[in-house]
Amino acid sequence: MWGHGMTDAYHSYQHLVARVEALARHIRQRYPTQVTCHAGCDACCYQQFTIFPIEARHLAQAVARLSTDQRLRLRQRLEQPDNALHMVTHTQPCVLLEDGRCSLYDGRPLICRMQGLPLFSRMITRPDGRQRDCCPLNFTDMALEDVDTQAVYNLDLVNQTLAAMHHLYVQAHGLPDQRVSIRQAVLQALADDAATDEDVL
Repeated sequence: MWGHGMTDAYHSYQHLVARVEALARHIRQRYPTQVTCHAGCDACCYQQFTIFPIEARHLAQAVARLSTDQRLRLRQRLEQPDNALHMVTHTQPCVLLEDGRCSLYDGRPLICRMQGLPLFSRMITRPDGRQRDCCPLNFTDMALEDVDTQAVYNLDLVNQTLAAMHHLYVQAHGLPDQRVSIRQAVLQALADDAATDEDVL
């Protein structure tokens, strides 16, 4: 079960989430006609991400805020067995996707918060040698190299910061130093939440 105390690492993670969200607002305000991301657009939600335990805790807190009916629907959807053949032949949506929207939007991982918006990373390799990228539906009327640096996520820096927070978090809580799937993280959160309800009863 996730600890109730606010560790310094998790508190820092919350600040990082707030900064990532603030930059997303800035990008939309700075380039209102270039960002097409909107509720119901799920083009970025057909990838299978894994997350750190510190991010799983954030998801767990979002699970705890759901109504009983919402948690029941989420559990039923996540407990459905995967069709291995279908997964090989078809692109699979994120397990949190429901009717084109994220069912745990407020608790979504950092990669989901930045997905689609302008990114810089030394790991990005483009034919023109540039190291910026974004959703092809965004910034269709201007070149990415013309986007202000202050409106571009430095993905390398965010990942380095997140990794450092994760390391401190798992040390403080004695957790395995490994990533988990979003499905695993949410199912664990639902199980912990159910156990808490039983304790109250």
